[in-house]
Amino acid sequence: MRDYHNIKIIGFDLGHGETALSWVRADNAETTPQSLLINNRKSQITAIAHHPKKGIVIGEMACQMPDATIFEIAFKSRRFNETAYQKNIKEFVNAIYQHLIDTQQIQSGDNNYFFIGCPSGWWQEEIETYKQLLSKDCLPNATVVKESRAALMHAKESGIFTIEELQKSVLVIDIGSSTTDYTLVKGMSDTPIDFGHDLGASLIEKEILKKTLECQTQYREGREEILRLGEILKDEEILQLEEISQLEKIFEQNPIYKNRCELRCRKAKEEYFNYQDSYEETIVNVGIEDIQRKFKFLPLVNGKIINTILSQPLRELDNKSWRDAFRDQLQGVKEKLQHIGIQPSAILLTGSASKMSFVQEICQEVFADLPCKRDGEPELSIARGLARWGRVYIRTGGFLEEINQFLDRELTGIVGNYIPVFLEKLAEELANGLVDDVIKPSVQSWRNRKIITLSSLESEIEQKAKAWLTGSDANNKVTTCLVEWLSKVQNEVREKTDSICRKYNLPLETFSSKTIDLGDHTDKVPTSISLDDLTGLSIFVGHLVALIVGVVLAGLFHILLFTGIIAPIVGIIAYFIGESLVKETDIPGWIRKLVPDQKIDELAFQKKPELQQKIQQTLIQDPTIGVKLGKSISEWLKESVQEQADKARLLIA
Repeated sequence: MRDYHNIKIIGFDLGHGETALSWVRADNAETTPQSLLINNRKSQITAIAHHPKKGIVIGEMACQMPDATIFEIAFKSRRFNETAYQKNIKEFVNAIYQHLIDTQQIQSGDNNYFFIGCPSGWWQEEIETYKQLLSKDCLPNATVVKESRAALMHAKESGIFTIEELQKSVLVIDIGSSTTDYTLVKGMSDTPIDFGHDLGASLIEKEILKKTLECQTQYREGREEILRLGEILKDEEILQLEEISQLEKIFEQNPIYKNRCELRCRKAKEEYFNYQDSYEETIVNVGIEDIQRKFKFLPLVNGKIINTILSQPLRELDNKSWRDAFRDQLQGVKEKLQHIGIQPSAILLTGSASKMSFVQEICQEVFADLPCKRDGEPELSIARGLARWGRVYIRTGGFLEEINQFLDRELTGIVGNYIPVFLEKLAEELANGLVDDVIKPSVQSWRNRKIITLSSLESEIEQKAKAWLTGSDANNKVTTCLVEWLSKVQNEVREKTDSICRKYNLPLETFSSKTIDLGDHTDKVPTSISLDDLTGLSIFVGHLVALIVGVVLAGLFHILLFTGIIAPIVGIIAYFIGESLVKETDIPGWIRKLVPDQKIDELAFQKKPELQQKIQQTLIQDPTIGVKLGKSISEWLKESVQEQADKARLLIA
C-alpha cells in the first residue's frame, strides 16, 4: 500500500483573471485546504511583467512596475499553438512555483502533486495539450481537472451541499474572466455533462474603460447621457478632449498602459458588486492609474454605469448584452437538459464573477424552482476544491488500480464458476414457461379440435415455442434468473472489493455495502444475455423446439395408446400405415375427449423434468453459450462495479 505521509497536494486555480492556490496533505483525509500565498495574498491577479532589474514579476507586484518592458494580463486561453501564449503561461507558472519554493511554502525535494483547473468546455485533446504544456519544465506531477468537478468537491466537503443533494443532479455554473461554464454533474458521476461558452466577466471591465473615456468626452462636448460628471468630480479631475485622444493613442501603441487601466477597472467592478447598495449614485474609488506621470486615469463605476454596460449590445456577444447573453445561454442549457430528460435538483454558482448580484437573479428566473447556492469565497473555492479532489484522486488511485486489475483478471473467472448454477436454474425456468405457456395450451387446442392433426399440433408447438423463446416472456425468465443468480456472484465480488478497501484504509460503506444496482441495468440484461446472444438463434431454438416436440408427442402417443378403448385402434393404424400417417389422421372428437385436462396436466408434470434436463444439456453442450454468457455478465458486472469505484472519488474524503 502506498505511503501518503510525505505527499503534498496543491490545488492550482490558474484563472484568466485571478489565480489562487491551496494545499492539503494526502495522509489526512479530514484537514481543510490551506491557502498558499502569492505576494502575501490568497489570490492574485493573473499578470506577469518583465522588469529590467527585477526580472519576472507576477500578480499585484507586476501591476506596480512602471518601468516594465512587458506587462501581460488575462492570458489563459485555448491558444495552445501560439508561441507568445506558451511563453506567457509557462513563465507565469514557473514564477509561481519558484515563489513557493523561495518563500518555503513548499520544498522542491517533497512529493508535490499539482492539480490544475481548466474550464469545463475544453475538449479532452485540449486538456491533454494543456497538461503537457505545464508539465514540461514547469510543474512536477501535474494533473488537469475540470473546474466544475473541483467546485462540486468543495461544495460537498464544505457543507454547501449534502451527499443526498449531490447524489441527484447539480448544475454547476462557473463564471470566470474569460468563460462561463455550465456543467451538469448527475448522480455524483465522474463523467459530467459539460456546456462551455465564451462569456467572460472581463468584457465588463473592458467596457468600463471605454465608458470612462466616453463619459469624459461627453462632458467636454456638453452632451452627457449617462453621468453628470460635474456633480461627481472636480473639473480638473476630468480629462480634456486632447488628453483623451492622446491616452487612446498610448493604449494603442503600448498595451502595457491599457492593461493597467483595465486592471484598475476590474478592481472598481469587484468593489461595486461587493458593496452594490453603497454605489448606486456614488463613484467607486479604487485609486487612480498614473500613465507616464502625465495622465490620471480614474475608472468611473456606479450603478448607472454598470446597468448601462450590462444592457448594451456587445460585438463580442453577437450584439447581445451581457445580461441577455447569460440569460439566453442559461435558457439554452435548460432546454438541452429537458431534451435529454434531466431536471437538476440545485444550482451551484462559483467563480469570482458569481458575486455579481444579477447572476443569481437570472438563475432563479430561468430555474424558478431550484435552490441556488454559492460559496462565501467563490474566488478561492476552485483552488480548495482542486486540492480536495487531488487528495481523493491520490488516495483512491491505488484502490482503483487494484479494482481494475480485479475486474480484468478475476471477475470473468468468478462468473465462469457460477455459470453451471445459472444454466440449471435457467433450464428449469425455460421448461416451466414452455410447459405452461406453449405445451399445455397447444395440446388443449388439439383436444378441442381447434388443431385437427397431430402433425398440425407439432407445427403449432414449434411456432409457439420459437415465438416464446425469442420473445419478452423468455427474456423476462432470463432476467429473473439473472437477478437471483447475481446475488450469489455479488457476494464473492463484494468479498474481494472489501479486502481491497481494507488494504487502502477506505471506508467500506463507500463501496462494498452498496449492492449492485440492478434498477439502472435490468433494461440491459435481456439484451445482453438473451437467447439470441447465447448462440446461433436458428440452431439453438431449432434444437430446443425439436426436443419439445419430441417429448410432448411421445407423451401424447403414450396417453392415446393406453387409454383403453383407443389403444387397439391407434395401435392397428400405427402398425399397418406407420406413425407418420397417424400424425396426419383426424382423430375423432370422442377419442380426443379421452384426453382431459387432468391427463394433460399429468403429461406436463411427468415430462417437465425430462424437458428441463434436455434443455440444460443443450445449454451445457453448446461451447459458445458459456463463453458468451460469461463475457456478457462480466462486462455488465464490470460496468456496475466501475461506476461505484468512480463514485468513491466523491464519496471518500
